[in-house]
Formats: sequence, C-alpha cells, structure tokens
Amino acid sequence: MTHTPRHPIPQSLHETSALIQLIQATDRRRTPQPTARPSHKLHPKPKHPHRTPSNLTASPRLFRPHLGLTVSPEPHTISPTLRAQLNLAFQNGWGRKTLTNYGYTVDRFLAFCDAEKVPQNLRLPTHEFILSAFAASHTGIHAGSTARNDIAALKAWHVAQQQPWLGGPRLHYVLSGVESLSPQTASRPPRPPITPDMLLSLRRGLDFASHFDVAVFAAACVAFWGQCRLGELLPDSRSDKTLNEKPSRANISFHRDTLTIRLPRTKTQKHGEDVVLVSQRSEIDPILALRMHFVANPILPPAHLFAYQCGSSYQPLTRRAFLNRCNDIWGKEGYPKLSGHSFRIGGTTELLLSGVPIDLVKKAGRWSSDAFLKYWRSLQDLVPRYIRNVHKRKR
Repeated sequence: MTHTPRHPIPQSLHETSALIQLIQATDRRRTPQPTARPSHKLHPKPKHPHRTPSNLTASPRLFRPHLGLTVSPEPHTISPTLRAQLNLAFQNGWGRKTLTNYGYTVDRFLAFCDAEKVPQNLRLPTHEFILSAFAASHTGIHAGSTARNDIAALKAWHVAQQQPWLGGPRLHYVLSGVESLSPQTASRPPRPPITPDMLLSLRRGLDFASHFDVAVFAAACVAFWGQCRLGELLPDSRSDKTLNEKPSRANISFHRDTLTIRLPRTKTQKHGEDVVLVSQRSEIDPILALRMHFVANPILPPAHLFAYQCGSSYQPLTRRAFLNRCNDIWGKEGYPKLSGHSFRIGGTTELLLSGVPIDLVKKAGRWSSDAFLKYWRSLQDLVPRYIRNVHKRKR
C-alpha cells in the first residue's frame, strides 16, 4: 500500500510551474473570477439546516407517526440502549437523498388521498385499489419509471410505519399499463457524452492565468478520465453540508504513472472508493492537469481537492460554478448544454472506443452491471470494434 505524502505535490512540479508561466505569457485573455466572500470558509458549518419535508422534525418523513394509526406492540421488550441502536440502524437503511425524495412522494400521495376523499382506514396500510389508482394518475403524463419510483416510496413508507404491504397483481398490471401509455415526451433523451474534442475545446477557452479556470480544467479531466459522478467530486454549494464527503488534497497519492484519489463517500459505497488516474500523452492528461492546479492554487492538504484562490481566501469549486463555466465555453462552440453525468458517460465511452477491455472499464469506473450497460454511448462505433471478425478469433 502506497503511503500518501503529507504534502502531495511532487518535486517534478517545478517543471509544471514553468509550463504554467509559459501558458500565462502566451494567453492574455482574462476571465473574471467569482467575487470573494470572506464570510465563507473552506469547510463551512451552516448555522441553520436546510429545511425540507424530510427534516422539519427530528425524524425523517417516512418515520413520523401517521394520523390515527395504531401500531402493534413489539413481540418483545428490549433495553432502551438497544432500542436506540435499532432505531438508528433502521433509519439509516436508506440514503439521505432517498429519504428526502420518498418524503416528498408520501406528501403527494396524502394530497392525492385528500383530493379523492379517500377514507383514513384505506390510506395506511394502503388498499391495493388506492395504490393502483395513485399509480394510474400518472397515465399519459409521466414515464413508467416515475410511477414505479412513487410506489417504491410508498412501500418504504409502509415498512417504516410497520404496516403490511397490500400491493398485488392488479398494481403490477396497472404499472405496466402506465409504462405502455407513457408519452414520448415523458422520457428524457439519453444524455450526450463529453468527448476528448470537447475537453480540448474547453482547454482552449479557459484562461490559465485564472486560479478558477485552472481548477475547472483539473476537475474536468479528472471527472472524464476517472469516470466520476460529478457529485462525488464537487459540492453543490460553498455551504454544502456534505463538503467533508468530497475528496481533499489529503486523499490523493502519486505513483510512477498513476494517481489515486480516495473518494470518502460515493453514491453506492458509504465508506468510499478509489479512483485511479493513468497518465495520458495528450493536452488533457488528468495528472498534469492536477499538478497545474496544485501549482496555481497551493493549499494545505486538508482543503477540498479542487479549492482555488479567490481574492485573499480560498473557495471550494462548486458543481454549479464548474458546469456554468464549461457550458459557457461549449455553448460558444455550438455544443448543447450538458449535465455533470456527461463526464462519466464520456469517459466510459472513450475508454471502450480505445479498446480497453470491458471488464476493466467497468471495474475502473465502479459501475454496477446494469447501469454500466444502460449508459453506453456510441454503440454504432463500439459494436463493430468488438464483434468484427469474431469467427476468426475462435480458430
């Protein structure tokens, strides 16, 4: 296991510093930097939690007692300490974002029941007829996946409230019908991937005399070649409560031709995963981009990985600021507005097109088997590459 250095900036950065000075001397375009906000800190602690339907009380929405509901007594009385442990483990069985979204669905379902004058005794546990009617309310309006997600939220609500689930065959067929009748406009078109040409275009449009732009370029190259979800690298805002779950400069380790970033937490792994970056012989090399960023924005290792100098202070690079800068440059080149997930899709597609074995791409990108197939792009280019002359390989 390679030890992570206390100061993860290798000595070879002296050469990178000279490269940056050369870029600064030849590129006179100046990009206005975001206005510094002295009141913000690199790892801020918000004074007031963000109020959503899932945290208006101490308990998430799914676990709040339902009006008039009588819960059956537990089969055995356990100690208060064990009871607290049980409740803590149970309420952490879902991700925070999932709990929030499920809470919204429960509120919408109860509003639906009010509008349809559904009696309280049919709301929880919800009679299958009511479940089917709620699912059918999506007919011709939403995609089938929306209806299925709503029903999944209600099922989780029943589990949280210790109530039996009454969904059965009728609900199954109603959901299938909603999916069959969903309008074409309800399905979001596949998100286009970022391409190497787009990264080169981004590089040309950025001002490398700007601390902010250097950080943007580093984040773009890392997200692309590391097949990263943008939310695992960048906070949503400077006051994001999950900033400590994003990688810091202390989470990286340099090797000979690779660099490893330890993600403290990912969408699927609460205890984190590793992103391995390999040096690329091109102008969009992620390791070189990170080294340039560390020279332009020299900050102590505990800081956010993509923090940049802003006036007399440092700020973490936020997802919104990053995407706005990228789309501003790409928009001038005629590209459509892209989302953060396009980097992950693009990196995967580029590795496949380059002939990297499928299993290795999947492992390096931390893909689950189903999602890996769902997000493939450029299928017309990939299929011939892997299937052409297959009969000759068997000889």
